[in-house]
Amino acid sequence: MRYAGVWDMQDLYETMVDWFRKKKYKFHEKIYKHKHPSPFGVERQYIWEAERKETEYLMIKYKVYMHTYDAHDAEVAMLDGSKQVFTKGKLWIELQVEGQFDADVRWEKNSFYHHLKDFYNKYVLRKRWMQGYSPKHRVELYELQALIKERLKVESEGYEHRHLAGLYRRT
Repeated sequence: MRYAGVWDMQDLYETMVDWFRKKKYKFHEKIYKHKHPSPFGVERQYIWEAERKETEYLMIKYKVYMHTYDAHDAEVAMLDGSKQVFTKGKLWIELQVEGQFDADVRWEKNSFYHHLKDFYNKYVLRKRWMQGYSPKHRVELYELQALIKERLKVESEGYEHRHLAGLYRRT
């Protein structure tokens, strides 16, 4: 997602972290870079990871890359007369979800276990993954994307995939 305008960075940050914690993910902020301000503004870079063990064999990881360009603090007058400090600039967010099989590396001890793991991944787990886990986490990713859009106040207020598995209603 790319966005240019005014947004509340503190609210966006806290909302995204809270979303991961409510879903029972372990959240890690891997990198926070604050680059020396240029005449155009501040540049910040955030790299996050959130992980949760679905089973003993499967771990789900979310990776979030956020980069702000030409960012300035802007004081905004609210409707009630109070003033708040928002961020004005450009924002770039990348979201990624992946499944990691055998995260504890238990099945790599010898060649027999390694071949057994390959068989399990190719013939047993593949169908389960394609029918169950993968769509579930893709929809979760769409939820997170919709939450970010809502906080940035861009054009869509819900996410278009909310009725993906259910009934479609005409209004």
